[in-house]
Amino acid sequence: MDENASTVTLLNSAPLLDMSGNPVHAHGGHMLYTDGYYYWFGENRMDRRRVSCYRSVDLVNWEWRNDVLTLDSPVQPIYHRTTLELEPLDREGRPTGAVIERPKVLYNKLTGRFVMWMHWENGRDYSDARCAIADCGTVDGDYVYRGSFNPIGNMSRDCTLFQDDDGTAYFISAARENADLIMYRLSPDYLSIEEQFKTLWPGQAREAPALMKRQGVYFLISSACTGWLPNQGTYAWSEELFGRWSPLLPLGDITTYDSQPAFIVPIVGTDNDQCSYLYVGDRWDPADYYASSYVFLPLSFPSDREMKLDWAERTVVDLRKGIVAVECGSGSGLFRLKSLGMGLYLAAGNQSIEHEETLNVEVRTLSYEDQQQRWTVEYGERGRARIRNSEKALSIGPLNSLLLEPIRDNEDQFIWLLTETEAGSLTIGSNDGRVLTVAGEQRGGWGCVFLESTRCHDPRLGADPQLFQLISVR
Repeated sequence: MDENASTVTLLNSAPLLDMSGNPVHAHGGHMLYTDGYYYWFGENRMDRRRVSCYRSVDLVNWEWRNDVLTLDSPVQPIYHRTTLELEPLDREGRPTGAVIERPKVLYNKLTGRFVMWMHWENGRDYSDARCAIADCGTVDGDYVYRGSFNPIGNMSRDCTLFQDDDGTAYFISAARENADLIMYRLSPDYLSIEEQFKTLWPGQAREAPALMKRQGVYFLISSACTGWLPNQGTYAWSEELFGRWSPLLPLGDITTYDSQPAFIVPIVGTDNDQCSYLYVGDRWDPADYYASSYVFLPLSFPSDREMKLDWAERTVVDLRKGIVAVECGSGSGLFRLKSLGMGLYLAAGNQSIEHEETLNVEVRTLSYEDQQQRWTVEYGERGRARIRNSEKALSIGPLNSLLLEPIRDNEDQFIWLLTETEAGSLTIGSNDGRVLTVAGEQRGGWGCVFLESTRCHDPRLGADPQLFQLISVR
């Protein structure tokens, strides 16, 4: 950053590269501001790496510093029982390599050490659900792995750390198969759990927690549990960590702008100590984990107990004044059509066998780079719409099949009616009253889409295969 510059711009539409031109691998991570730098720790699954550290003075230009935790890191037990495995073995005795997720780092003033807490799994499945600890005398040095364990016998998956004004640290993690969020107070050296004192929203299935404090009020954001697919984020507030928390309140749009919370960065002005807050989320790509990226969005507070997350194509940060602002363009005008019944996305398929100029229609796993999952919705007379992918329109073919055919300059292709049914969902109906319906194998990532008469859905059978979400491409 230019020493005379005051503002920087964070882009949410381009891959994030470090100063050497390599992708930044810091997923599910955490930022720590110290000695004039923002240090960004995050998950890195490349080769034998597990946690990488980058630093920046301006939040834009990131310098890779070190792979602070690897499968070859030194290990040393601490005073409570932990398992020191970094490379566990499968039943045939082959190493699997521990999976490390959501690493969070705090500085402990009493010991002068940087302490990392994280989620640990065995590399084969997600059955162990442990937390793990590592620490180091320097922020970006080689961390000593202290082992993994189940805190007070509980499962522990998605997690975060929080340091209060008095220096007390807290660990929050998802337990009971992600049904609960449990809050623990850490020991003064941050290397063990001192007390389990709060279960937040039991049975509500929350993950990806991030906790902050503003003007004496605590805010906790989290996501629902939908695997790699984005969902509606929430926040809640409380005046006391130990006290009663508010109900879960919506944050952002129905996909949290295609992201999942990672952490919140306080931006404190270097000139005036004014503080703003920046949301950093992971944009997981279910089709290609290594293509996953990030979003940087401003958090605003309409009142002392309200939090708001707005979309910004470009987030502008004034580092001297501690101000975060937004810049939004006209948008792409494109949408994804997500099947709520299967969690798959409507896509243009292969060339039709019967008609060379037409394409088949199918549903696929979400992929942010897949142009065939991007749709335009154009409205004509009487509220009817044309749904098109590039230069082909969604049409009804022979024997009521669905296909994409070349655009025609008339109203014949305005045959679809998008009808809102529930909050954030809709049906896509044809002129004869039938609606798009999806069926297939969700776990296998494939499915088919067809027209079927509208029918009442029994929620005991799961999500409705006739409901969709219209999601803006950002």
